[in-house]
Amino acid sequence: MNTLVPAAPRSFAELEAIPYARPMSQATAVEQVIAAVYRQRYVIAIAVGVCMTIGALVSILSPSKYTASASVQLDQQIPQLLGDKGLDPQVSVQDSDRFLQTQLDLIRSRSIADSVATKLKLAKSPQALKAIGIDDPGPDAETAHAVAVAQLQDNVQVQLGLNTRLAEIYYTTTDANLSARIANGFAESLQEANIDSKLQVSNKAKEYLTQQLAKAKQRLETSETQMLSYARQEDLTTTVVPSGPNDRGGSLRAQELGQLTDSLAQVTSQRIAAQERWQQVQNTPAMNLPEVQSNSAIQDLVAQKAQQEASLREERQRHTDKYPTVAEAAAKIKELDAQINSFAANIKSSFYGQYLAAAQQERQMQEKVGQLRGAAMSERERSVGYNALSREVETNKAFYDGLLERYKEIATASGATAANVTIVDQAWPPLIPDSSHLARNMAFGGTAGLIIALLFGAFRERIHNVVRSTGDLEQALNLPALGVVPRLTGPEEVRDALDDVTSAQAEAYHSVAVAVQEACGGVLPKTLLITSSTASEGKSTSAMGIARSLSAMGKSVLLVDGDLRRHASVKLIASDSQPGFSEVLAGSSTPERAVQRSVGGDFSIVHPGESATSPVTLLATDGIKRVFDKLAAKHDIVIIDGPPVMGLADAVLLARSVEAVLVVVEANRTHLNEIDIAVSRLPQNNIIGGIITKFDSKSAGVRYGGTEYYTYRRSE
Repeated sequence: MNTLVPAAPRSFAELEAIPYARPMSQATAVEQVIAAVYRQRYVIAIAVGVCMTIGALVSILSPSKYTASASVQLDQQIPQLLGDKGLDPQVSVQDSDRFLQTQLDLIRSRSIADSVATKLKLAKSPQALKAIGIDDPGPDAETAHAVAVAQLQDNVQVQLGLNTRLAEIYYTTTDANLSARIANGFAESLQEANIDSKLQVSNKAKEYLTQQLAKAKQRLETSETQMLSYARQEDLTTTVVPSGPNDRGGSLRAQELGQLTDSLAQVTSQRIAAQERWQQVQNTPAMNLPEVQSNSAIQDLVAQKAQQEASLREERQRHTDKYPTVAEAAAKIKELDAQINSFAANIKSSFYGQYLAAAQQERQMQEKVGQLRGAAMSERERSVGYNALSREVETNKAFYDGLLERYKEIATASGATAANVTIVDQAWPPLIPDSSHLARNMAFGGTAGLIIALLFGAFRERIHNVVRSTGDLEQALNLPALGVVPRLTGPEEVRDALDDVTSAQAEAYHSVAVAVQEACGGVLPKTLLITSSTASEGKSTSAMGIARSLSAMGKSVLLVDGDLRRHASVKLIASDSQPGFSEVLAGSSTPERAVQRSVGGDFSIVHPGESATSPVTLLATDGIKRVFDKLAAKHDIVIIDGPPVMGLADAVLLARSVEAVLVVVEANRTHLNEIDIAVSRLPQNNIIGGIITKFDSKSAGVRYGGTEYYTYRRSE
């Protein structure tokens, strides 16, 4: 915007427009925040009061609540029940904080809450659901269970002390017994979950080992089948398991060869013994052999022979050799000798037969051993592949035995699982309800109300972008602020306040009148248009107040009501029968005839008059400038109370024909964008500034401009 600064004592018409460059004071961010809070003080007070009242009512009307607590011990290092560290590993001490936080998060998990809700059967008890804060559990049991789980998960509280492994689990309901049951349920479920997690690891390990055992068993059976098939295919008689303590192992042929070799040695020994015996008896008379002499049959025959010889000797004593009995006895003796010799010869020849039999047996055994030795050697050559398959069988068997032993260890460990969580104290039903939360709820309510108020106030400040102080005019619009007129605080009318020369409003317009003169370099403009962006912002009052102030300063002032659409100056004139501004512009009257004194007589006035012609048509004529010149010739200043700028062309047409324009802005009502648009429509070379009307420092949230600002009291 531009202001007019004189280079030397000249008339106002000779002033040169230069850019307005007065430095503007900038409010700090803290001052802006304080001012905004002050402007929204009622919103803040109401919001805080309402929320605190709600908090108090909630505390008073809410049912008594009971909080039960159970304590659990969280051990990172547990006793090692098994010697194998792989089955029961120890956790690193560096992860202790992470372990404890994991356990606390596990208590708040949905799985633990689901376990508690299932154990306590909350979904089936409407009283329990109501006690935990669920009034509408849903249409079915499944929905009620899900809602109960969510409620448990949201309301369980866990606290871990400093430098301790004892965790306290709290739960609050309107039923003391239910609070204790839920707290104990969380502690027990945490312990069970800890054990179950380890059992799951063991079960997974056992399941994995079972699968591996099945595969190992299959491989072992397959390798054994392949080994036996190979042995059958290659005609191998290898025994897998020894049949007895004397079994040499290996193939059956090798075992038979060993046995035959032993038998061959025995047969050879027997043959050598038989041969040696035969060589001993070969040249010995048969009757001299001990075997002959000891033969019972030969001994019987020798005895019979002796008897016959005795009988023969008796018979020869009585008879001759031809006697029949003698001859018979001699024949008998001869027969007995033949028998004895025959038996002795047979016994002697038996030694030779034994020798021949032993030699024959030795030869047969040697032939059989030779045959088996060749077969065994051939079998050994064919058993190379069998040995490879046998080693594979042994490897698979060792692997299977190792897996089986590991499975037994895992099964043993799963039955002796140590828990990281130990329940120290069970929760007992509280005997008395929790202490009143009135102060806490009121504090929460006040905080919530303050937050809501600040958000709502910030929103109001954002959308209610109005002019509140002179700083808004100067900073946002670059429009010099020439004064601030306070708002009336009592029931009196504005004009009554202006009649009181000691009132704040009268003093404010005195200050504005001086500022107008100073803004023009000490020279009053001959014609001054007072306008505003919208209606009812106080421009007519401002025009009258400035006119009275300049009149009091000894100036000859003429106030022209230039708003041809509304008559604001009717009460200021004695008679409205005289021609007005409309008749002068229409040419039906002269400017001199339209001027009359105001009711107070301190300045002159021209009322708008009556005309059937459109105001735009009247104001657009070229004669308006001559009318103002004629009126200004007989007065020090002509003040035109113009219409608002927005929506009308009247103010713009009037501004073209005056020397200076003063913009009136109502405080805390007129939006900055409205003023900006209005000012941009006016000629930019004769706008000297703006004044703020109906100003209230408390509503604006600034430290100046109140009624006392324009009141000076002399001290007693």
